Amino acid sequence: MITQSINVKDGTKIVYDEYASEHTETLFLLHGNGSSAKYFKRQIAEYISHFHVIAIDTRGHGRSNNVKKSIEILDIVSDIECLRVKLNLKHISILGYSDGANIAVKYATLYPNRVIQMVLNAPNLSKKGIYQILWWLDSIAQFITKVLAPISHYAERRHKQLHVMSEPLNISRKDLLLINSRTLLVIGSFDLVKRRHIERIAELIPNSEVMIIPRHSHFITYTNPKKFSQLVMPYLLKGIYR
Repeated sequence: MITQSINVKDGTKIVYDEYASEHTETLFLLHGNGSSAKYFKRQIAEYISHFHVIAIDTRGHGRSNNVKKSIEILDIVSDIECLRVKLNLKHISILGYSDGANIAVKYATLYPNRVIQMVLNAPNLSKKGIYQILWWLDSIAQFITKVLAPISHYAERRHKQLHVMSEPLNISRKDLLLINSRTLLVIGSFDLVKRRHIERIAELIPNSEVMIIPRHSHFITYTNPKKFSQLVMPYLLKGIYR
């Protein structure tokens, strides 16, 4: 593993870990809200056996900073594109978890010709796609971190991160129809994201399919990372060896 960084157009520093550069196909890993590239540590071995892997700390998360007053999804998407260009990659595969999956979808709608395939673990393209209890908890967390932000750097940073989770993605049905990449949508049978929401996304993305993992929750990539990576690897391998 080599840890590297890139300074994007607005001066923000994006830090990423690079693995197995001898492989020709590149897989970008996008973590969830409040996390970092370290989230994938216990499943990375499965991916680096077949991919050149780039695990990113998205702006305002982990080791990456954010020079703006808030963290915006379009800025994160722009950061990913800047990194792709810097690495001189014609196209990429993406595996995203939760907010990372949402960001992957947004990237694919704006740069459809740059994505070969995506594994989207529990994306939610609107608030209606998640059970309401999560939004209650998110509202409480946003309130608490806002109150504590003036006296706590951690609370200030966390408040900005939470903004990403509730920011509208502005992805239309037409946008989903234009996605070119193979897409696998994955949720646990006890996920916070509604199964019908995932099925509706799959109905709109032309070349997509759904995987439901029995007896697992929204956090399968944390509670059972080895199982998750072993389940999605056949799909990813099919995309590079077809």
